[in-house]
Amino acid sequence: MKTVIVTGGNSGIGKATATELARKGYRVIIHGRDAQKTMIALQDIIKQSGNSRVEAVTGDMSSVAGMKKVAESFRQKTDVVDILVLSTGIILSRRVETADGLEGAFAAQYLSRFATVQWLMPMLRKSPFARIVMVGAPTMKKAAIHFDDLSLRNNFSMMRSMGQCMLASHMFVQEFAKRHPNDNVVMNIFHVGIAKTGVVREVNVVFRGLVKLFGASPEKACANAVYLADNDEVKFSGYFLPKPGKPHVKEKIQYDHAISERLWNTSMELIEPVKEMAV
Repeated sequence: MKTVIVTGGNSGIGKATATELARKGYRVIIHGRDAQKTMIALQDIIKQSGNSRVEAVTGDMSSVAGMKKVAESFRQKTDVVDILVLSTGIILSRRVETADGLEGAFAAQYLSRFATVQWLMPMLRKSPFARIVMVGAPTMKKAAIHFDDLSLRNNFSMMRSMGQCMLASHMFVQEFAKRHPNDNVVMNIFHVGIAKTGVVREVNVVFRGLVKLFGASPEKACANAVYLADNDEVKFSGYFLPKPGKPHVKEKIQYDHAISERLWNTSMELIEPVKEMAV
């Protein structure tokens, strides 16, 4: 039985993806920050999927120490990972600084995903063919990686934060594919579209209202995630699926290689406490 790990799997797109993959017979391990909410989600996934092979780990991944602790919890559950779905994330309308001095959305939306991949790569490589699936969105015009101020202390805005987070995610996928061209591990990102999830819980009421009014259900919005995780056609790496619900439309990610390489190296420095386990 193949093993799936879903970060942020206790709600929204993560939970919907975990449920669908459990229905397909995978062993699923979900992660959530809140223990009670995660255990409720676990029981709900078991009930909806009819699959009892669903487990959970909990932990706050807003800090590097927390990322390390969650990754170690995964390592205690399994020594092989066939599918890794990266679904943690949040949109912040105000600047929040983490224990490591990082901007909160950058830590949750990007760096926690980067750290999880580095930590779990030895387990992914043990799979005959492993897939890393990242929940995402299109990059924004004029978005940039602010290497001189990654924490956005000097000029924070919600849009600036969102732009940096999503560009970083796309560059991560691109750089991963470049560094692992002939591996048995592939990595891709997809556009979730407007979906009714908790990712907007920290933004203003008008924004939340628009999402509630026009957003798709997580069950519909997770179609591309399930495709990237489960379909035998997925032998490619380094691609973005820009059309929600249309998995066969894909675009090769092609940003400045020097910048994506610099971002990778900078990220490795930021996760120094887990760097010794990265490969």
